Amino acid sequence: SKESEQMKKLSVFNSNDKAPVHLSGLVLTILLMFGVNAQADEVIFSGTGTSDWQLFLGSSSNWSVWFVPPETTTHKSKVVTVRTIDNVATADALQAEWKGGLGQIYWQKTDPHDYRELAEQGGALSMVIRIDKKPKKSVDVKMDCGYPCAGSLNMTKLFKAVPEDTWFRISLKLSCFEDAGANLGNILAPMVVATKGDFEMSISDVALMAQPPQESLVDCG
Repeated sequence: SKESEQMKKLSVFNSNDKAPVHLSGLVLTILLMFGVNAQADEVIFSGTGTSDWQLFLGSSSNWSVWFVPPETTTHKSKVVTVRTIDNVATADALQAEWKGGLGQIYWQKTDPHDYRELAEQGGALSMVIRIDKKPKKSVDVKMDCGYPCAGSLNMTKLFKAVPEDTWFRISLKLSCFEDAGANLGNILAPMVVATKGDFEMSISDVALMAQPPQESLVDCG
């Protein structure tokens, strides 16, 4: 299957796709190193640096709740909660928790951005994440270009397949989002994560890269 091939590529799982391999360390160490050393062309979120992008939470009662550390919950509900957590340093990562009902998190600026040139260079949306609780329902990672315009990639199978509590980098080619419907010349939110079910993930780095680490690239879906 495509998921099996992807796991082989990332060298995280063995061939039966059910149990994590007890790696001797090489590939997993490389993936973890990418979380620190991969060169970003545009930083969306970094717990150890700065970014001009603002994080928002959303649910049906209010789709634009500004994240204020150390913890913020969606308006009039607990559909989504985002909190700061410690990874390498104090409060250098985020944990997002969904508790049922449609909810999303996303980074946004006031003005749209044009990523067509970056896409032509083979650029990707790259992130260092950890799955803390596997999804109960479908999880989409999107690039938003102004409602109803968006390019959405279904990440459910991958997020269910990777081992919990393990940091790893995945990179999604911008061309994948374009093929899924995103207008890369008018991106308002370069990373949106949305689901309707229970799910928990942590994020330590989100960036746009012209040359993402090859080992981290994930098929379009």
